[in-house]
Amino acid sequence: MKENAVYSRLLGYLKPYKKQLLIAYSSMLFATLLNLFVPQIIKNAIDNGLSSGNPNTLFIAGGVILGIAIVRGAAGFGQLFYGEWLTHRVSYDLRNHFYNRVQALPFSFHDRTLTGDLMSRATSDISETERFVGIGLMGLIATTLLLVGVIIAMLLESTQLALLGLIPIPLLIAATIRFGNTIRPMFKSVQEQMGVLSSTMQESMTGINVVKAFAREGHELDKFERENDSWFHRRYAVIRTWATNWPQFTFLVATSIFLLLWFGGPMALDGKITVGTLFALISYILMLGAPVQRLGFLVNLAATAGASAKRIFDIIDTPSEIEDKPDGIRLDRLDGSVTFQHVDFSYRTDQKILADVSLHAEPGQTIALIGPTGSGKSTVTNLIPRFYNATAGQVLVD
Repeated sequence: MKENAVYSRLLGYLKPYKKQLLIAYSSMLFATLLNLFVPQIIKNAIDNGLSSGNPNTLFIAGGVILGIAIVRGAAGFGQLFYGEWLTHRVSYDLRNHFYNRVQALPFSFHDRTLTGDLMSRATSDISETERFVGIGLMGLIATTLLLVGVIIAMLLESTQLALLGLIPIPLLIAATIRFGNTIRPMFKSVQEQMGVLSSTMQESMTGINVVKAFAREGHELDKFERENDSWFHRRYAVIRTWATNWPQFTFLVATSIFLLLWFGGPMALDGKITVGTLFALISYILMLGAPVQRLGFLVNLAATAGASAKRIFDIIDTPSEIEDKPDGIRLDRLDGSVTFQHVDFSYRTDQKILADVSLHAEPGQTIALIGPTGSGKSTVTNLIPRFYNATAGQVLVD
């Protein structure tokens, strides 16, 4: 499945909850827009309040900022509450969908799939996915909207200084894209190894009686430590990449402020722009500081969610080897006669367990199957309820 298709399908789980989605994103949009007004209010206070010595202007500006904070707090509640609600509701639906599919898949799937890996996908991978679907996605959109809003507001203040202060922004976007492309396959590797680690633990815990009976504790511990060490080094590579790229985001924001002060300061002193305008421009750049730093985290989160979602959808999309025919006959009551007609069966293509087996059992008749371990006795009984499909021949009931 292509990466874009994974994200598109994941976001499709939000569609049934349009009302909550509308409230959450409307609140987010409103809160983001309110932030853009604060530098303008402070600019007015500096230029028309401090410069003229008018305390009323300062008092009004303070009151407006306080009012904005109250309204933004209410919008923030809607954003957080419904964002979290969507997060856990999507997780609930995804977990049910995953579990229903696992239950529907035949024995052949479970024979070749590690239980621990399934547990890891149902818990760890879904947890990683839910963090992005609600708050993570909303944060990514809010950061993008804030970036666009800040650029527009700065251009309206001073086109020349805005273009100068925004020079590092394309570098920031390029660094973010490069970081996402680097970190995404690394997260996929981490999640896959977590599945192996969970399977190793599950197998050891399930077979603890055998482990203790044969004094294999040391062997199992060494095996677990190897897988745990592999997981740690993969995770460490992610942390190292994250730590290496993180300072770039902060440095680029600081570069913007340096350029504004270096060129805008003399312009303010010469009266070409007001001090309030310079303060507003710097405030807008600083306003981007925390979101820009979060942008790397959100890209990180999106990469993790994409890798985890793919692992979940790989199971959901696994085709079943046993499908009922559309024109199949439904029997409400069985008499119980069973017939094998030249049946072949193999768990793997390179080894036949049953070869040209034919038998007939009448209702109530007892037939003994005798043979050494691995000769196919259990396989015969598993074919009757159709736990597996015969490789060749027919298994008939009544």
